[in-house]
Amino acid sequence: MNCRSHLLLFALTAVLAGCKTKPGLAFDQLDYPMATKKVTVGTAEIAYHDVGQGERTLVLVHGLGSYMPAWSRNVEALAEHNRVVVIDLPGYGKSSKANYEYTMRFFAKAVHGVVRELGLSRVVLVGHSMGGQIAMTYALDYPGQVEALVLSSPAGLERFKDGEARWLAQMTTPEFTCKADDEAIWVRHAQNFDRIPRESEFMVRDRIAVRGGPDFESYCVAVSRSVAGMLDEPVADRLDEIDVPTLVLFGDNDALIPNPFLHGGSTVRMAKKSIKEFPDAELVVLEKAGHMAQFEQAREWNREVTRFLASHHEAPGAAGTRKRHGAKPGSSVEPLYEPGTDPDDPMHTAKPTPKVEPTRPAKVEPPPPDEPSTEPEPPVAPDVAEPATADAPPAGGHT
Repeated sequence: MNCRSHLLLFALTAVLAGCKTKPGLAFDQLDYPMATKKVTVGTAEIAYHDVGQGERTLVLVHGLGSYMPAWSRNVEALAEHNRVVVIDLPGYGKSSKANYEYTMRFFAKAVHGVVRELGLSRVVLVGHSMGGQIAMTYALDYPGQVEALVLSSPAGLERFKDGEARWLAQMTTPEFTCKADDEAIWVRHAQNFDRIPRESEFMVRDRIAVRGGPDFESYCVAVSRSVAGMLDEPVADRLDEIDVPTLVLFGDNDALIPNPFLHGGSTVRMAKKSIKEFPDAELVVLEKAGHMAQFEQAREWNREVTRFLASHHEAPGAAGTRKRHGAKPGSSVEPLYEPGTDPDDPMHTAKPTPKVEPTRPAKVEPPPPDEPSTEPEPPVAPDVAEPATADAPPAGGHT
């Protein structure tokens, strides 16, 4: 972050200092720059924006602590020749916030549910940061159902030792997000950019607006578990299994990947090394851009993604089935689908369970909304990076 950004940050913080705390808004009350609808996926209501027409459908997946509007400078350009579906992941934005596990495979299943409910087939997944790791997990868990990947500053390429992963997960508690004051929110936001665009101010204002709101604590839990989920379900050792055309984009001044607290070093060097492990991938490094390159250098980012899509059409053949990996959902969290209703479960019958009061084990019930979750942090394994939300700098990502 350069001197100009520091000055802008100081000025914006000073302005906010005069704003007294008001009761926080519900995320659903935020004013998005795009029309939204909701689709039911299992027990979750997932918000999405659907625009454009074309032979291809692009599904845009945001990063840690973020939400749909983070793509506001990309949607119009991408929708010129494609159908574009932008989603709020469960736990974020206008989507449901429940006592979910929030692992990468959980999110991949949620995205897959949206794809199925909207009647889509093979899609191009476009993921930023944690969304990039979710997109790679999706490609691994649902072989043959992804046409191509666009990974913008993706998490999941960096390797973490067990001790490093444990430290990151322990640092990013729900309180780390919930107790952030205005200045901390601005500082974490600034870490996502080389030079903070004035157009990005709405992200911080929205983040401050929902603080203390009715679903804010649930959001804080989602951020914390998402970091643990990135670490618990790494993909860095499985890049050679991602057999679809892949575009990886990084800003040349990404301050969040590699993790600055544990690894540091050159983002470009790490990206060049990782790109060799994909069967079919190319790397684009955008100048004067940080972690949110798709927002900071939107014109160049849009141009590169459009070029990539024009040069890659439907991949020949469909991949076979692969063995699935990853931890099983914990018994103390609420599953995305009620027993017997998951369309991906071979035991699922064609007809959904009748709309009667569902019976679920008491231990699966989420805690009362007015009590903070006492569930222990998920186990830790290597790999992070949501790199940074405005709320979780140790792990990276935007908020």
